Amino acid sequence: MFEGARKQKFKLTFVILGVTVIVLVISFAYGTWARTEREKEQVPRLGIDDMVKDLRDFRRKTGQFPNDFMELEERGIWKHKTIPDFGPSKRTRTHLNYYYVYGKSDPSTCTIWAIPSGPKREEASTLFLVVRPDGIQRWKGPALTKTDIDRIDTSPTAGLLNMLGMTEQGNSGQRHDKR
Repeated sequence: MFEGARKQKFKLTFVILGVTVIVLVISFAYGTWARTEREKEQVPRLGIDDMVKDLRDFRRKTGQFPNDFMELEERGIWKHKTIPDFGPSKRTRTHLNYYYVYGKSDPSTCTIWAIPSGPKREEASTLFLVVRPDGIQRWKGPALTKTDIDRIDTSPTAGLLNMLGMTEQGNSGQRHDKR
Protein backbone atom coordinates (compact mmCIF):
# COMPACT_ATOMS: atom_id res chain seq x y z
CA MET A 1 0.00 0.00 0.00
CA PHE A 2 2.80 2.40 0.86
CA GLU A 3 4.57 1.66 -2.47
CA GLY A 4 1.37 2.33 -4.46
CA ALA A 5 1.10 5.84 -3.04
CA ARG A 6 4.69 6.51 -3.95
CA LYS A 7 4.11 5.40 -7.58
CA GLN A 8 1.10 7.74 -7.82
CA LYS A 9 3.21 10.69 -6.64
CA PHE A 10 5.93 9.78 -9.13
CA LYS A 11 3.45 9.74 -12.08
CA LEU A 12 1.90 13.06 -11.02
CA THR A 13 5.34 14.64 -11.09
CA PHE A 14 5.83 13.55 -14.70
CA VAL A 15 2.39 14.91 -15.65
CA ILE A 16 3.20 18.28 -14.05
CA LEU A 17 6.61 18.32 -15.75
CA GLY A 18 4.99 17.56 -19.12
CA VAL A 19 2.37 20.29 -18.72
CA THR A 20 5.08 22.76 -17.64
CA VAL A 21 7.21 21.96 -20.71
CA ILE A 22 4.19 22.35 -23.02
CA VAL A 23 3.25 25.70 -21.44
CA LEU A 24 6.87 26.85 -21.72
CA VAL A 25 7.08 25.91 -25.42
CA ILE A 26 3.73 27.58 -26.20
CA SER A 27 4.74 30.72 -24.29
CA PHE A 28 8.06 30.92 -26.13
CA ALA A 29 6.41 30.41 -29.53
CA TYR A 30 3.74 33.04 -28.81
CA GLY A 31 6.33 35.53 -27.53
CA THR A 32 8.43 35.08 -30.66
CA TRP A 33 5.39 35.46 -32.92
CA ALA A 34 4.16 38.58 -31.06
CA ARG A 35 7.61 40.21 -31.24
CA THR A 36 7.82 39.50 -34.98
CA GLU A 37 4.35 41.00 -35.54
CA ARG A 38 5.28 44.16 -33.58
CA GLU A 39 8.42 44.57 -35.66
CA LYS A 40 6.48 44.08 -38.91
CA GLU A 41 4.05 46.83 -37.90
CA GLN A 42 6.95 49.25 -37.43
CA VAL A 43 8.32 48.79 -40.96
CA PRO A 44 6.93 51.50 -43.27
CA ARG A 45 4.56 50.14 -45.92
CA LEU A 46 4.05 52.29 -48.98
CA GLY A 47 0.47 53.04 -50.01
CA ILE A 48 1.20 55.54 -52.76
CA ASP A 49 -0.30 53.53 -55.62
CA ASP A 50 -3.72 53.61 -53.97
CA MET A 51 -3.32 57.32 -53.28
CA VAL A 52 -2.46 58.03 -56.94
CA LYS A 53 -5.46 55.95 -58.04
CA ASP A 54 -7.74 57.94 -55.73
CA LEU A 55 -6.30 61.29 -56.88
CA ARG A 56 -6.81 60.32 -60.52
CA ASP A 57 -10.34 59.15 -59.74
CA PHE A 58 -11.05 62.57 -58.22
CA ARG A 59 -9.59 64.26 -61.30
CA ARG A 60 -11.68 62.10 -63.63
CA LYS A 61 -14.84 63.08 -61.73
CA THR A 62 -14.11 66.81 -61.32
CA GLY A 63 -11.72 67.72 -64.11
CA GLN A 64 -8.88 68.66 -61.75
CA PHE A 65 -6.83 67.33 -58.87
CA PRO A 66 -8.05 68.21 -55.36
CA ASN A 67 -6.63 71.20 -53.50
CA ASP A 68 -6.06 69.06 -50.40
CA PHE A 69 -6.79 65.65 -48.88
CA MET A 70 -10.02 66.86 -47.25
CA GLU A 71 -11.61 67.18 -50.69
CA LEU A 72 -11.10 63.44 -51.20
CA GLU A 73 -13.12 62.84 -48.02
CA GLU A 74 -15.81 65.36 -48.96
CA ARG A 75 -16.28 63.87 -52.44
CA GLY A 76 -16.54 60.35 -51.03
CA ILE A 77 -13.37 59.05 -52.71
CA TRP A 78 -12.00 58.29 -49.25
CA LYS A 79 -14.56 56.90 -46.85
CA HIS A 80 -12.97 56.88 -43.40
CA LYS A 81 -15.28 56.36 -40.44
CA THR A 82 -13.08 58.77 -38.48
CA ILE A 83 -11.44 61.39 -40.69
CA PRO A 84 -7.65 61.24 -40.27
CA ASP A 85 -5.65 64.26 -39.18
CA PHE A 86 -4.55 65.96 -42.40
CA GLY A 87 -2.63 68.68 -40.56
CA PRO A 88 -3.41 72.41 -40.56
CA SER A 89 -2.98 72.69 -44.33
CA LYS A 90 -5.08 69.52 -44.96
CA ARG A 91 -2.23 68.34 -47.23
CA THR A 92 -0.36 65.91 -44.97
CA ARG A 93 -1.15 62.45 -43.76
CA THR A 94 0.60 59.70 -41.84
CA HIS A 95 -0.39 56.18 -42.85
CA LEU A 96 1.36 52.81 -42.31
CA ASN A 97 4.54 54.55 -41.08
CA TYR A 98 4.79 56.83 -44.10
CA TYR A 99 4.35 60.59 -43.98
CA TYR A 100 2.69 61.96 -47.13
CA VAL A 101 2.84 65.59 -48.27
CA TYR A 102 0.52 66.60 -51.11
CA GLY A 103 0.78 69.60 -53.41
CA LYS A 104 -1.22 70.83 -56.38
CA SER A 105 0.78 72.67 -59.04
CA ASP A 106 -2.11 73.29 -61.43
CA PRO A 107 -5.47 71.61 -62.20
CA SER A 108 -3.76 68.77 -64.10
CA THR A 109 -0.57 68.32 -62.03
CA CYS A 110 -0.05 67.33 -58.42
CA THR A 111 2.91 66.18 -56.35
CA ILE A 112 3.26 63.70 -53.51
CA TRP A 113 6.13 63.16 -51.11
CA ALA A 114 6.13 59.75 -49.38
CA ILE A 115 8.60 59.87 -46.49
CA PRO A 116 9.17 56.85 -44.23
CA SER A 117 8.62 57.44 -40.53
CA GLY A 118 8.70 55.46 -37.31
CA PRO A 119 11.44 53.45 -35.62
CA LYS A 120 12.32 51.43 -38.73
CA ARG A 121 12.21 54.33 -41.21
CA GLU A 122 15.78 53.68 -42.37
CA GLU A 123 14.60 50.40 -43.93
CA ALA A 124 12.42 52.22 -46.49
CA SER A 125 12.91 54.77 -49.27
CA THR A 126 11.57 58.27 -49.75
CA LEU A 127 9.58 58.83 -52.93
CA PHE A 128 8.59 62.01 -54.74
CA LEU A 129 5.98 61.82 -57.50
CA VAL A 130 4.73 64.32 -60.05
CA VAL A 131 1.33 63.03 -61.18
CA ARG A 132 -0.13 64.16 -64.50
CA PRO A 133 -2.97 62.72 -66.58
CA ASP A 134 -0.50 61.17 -69.05
CA GLY A 135 2.03 59.73 -66.60
CA ILE A 136 3.98 59.87 -63.38
CA GLN A 137 7.53 61.08 -62.81
CA ARG A 138 9.15 59.30 -59.86
CA TRP A 139 12.19 60.11 -57.76
CA LYS A 140 13.53 57.76 -55.12
CA GLY A 141 16.03 58.31 -52.35
CA PRO A 142 17.02 57.48 -48.79
CA ALA A 143 14.83 58.09 -45.75
CA LEU A 144 14.91 61.81 -45.00
CA THR A 145 16.03 63.28 -41.70
CA LYS A 146 13.93 65.77 -39.74
CA THR A 147 16.14 68.60 -41.08
CA ASP A 148 15.58 67.39 -44.65
CA ILE A 149 11.82 67.15 -44.12
CA ASP A 150 11.76 70.79 -43.03
CA ARG A 151 13.41 71.73 -46.36
CA ILE A 152 11.06 69.89 -48.71
CA ASP A 153 8.77 71.80 -51.02
CA THR A 154 5.77 70.51 -52.94
CA SER A 155 7.43 71.81 -56.12
CA PRO A 156 11.13 71.16 -55.48
CA THR A 157 13.91 72.15 -57.84
CA ALA A 158 16.22 69.59 -59.41
CA GLY A 159 18.97 70.93 -57.15
CA LEU A 160 16.95 70.27 -54.00
CA LEU A 161 16.08 66.75 -55.17
CA ASN A 162 19.77 66.06 -55.85
CA MET A 163 20.79 67.51 -52.48
CA LEU A 164 18.31 65.16 -50.76
CA GLY A 165 19.84 62.17 -52.59
CA MET A 166 16.82 61.62 -54.82
CA THR A 167 17.35 59.99 -58.23
CA GLU A 168 14.82 60.08 -61.04
CA GLN A 169 13.26 56.71 -61.77
CA GLY A 170 11.80 57.78 -65.10
CA ASN A 171 8.40 58.74 -66.38
CA SER A 172 5.78 56.07 -66.05
CA GLY A 173 2.95 56.29 -68.52
CA GLN A 174 1.02 53.72 -66.51
CA ARG A 175 -2.43 54.62 -65.44
CA HIS A 176 -3.40 53.35 -62.00
CA ASP A 177 -7.08 54.13 -62.20
CA LYS A 178 -9.66 51.74 -63.59
CA ARG A 179 -12.24 53.14 -65.91
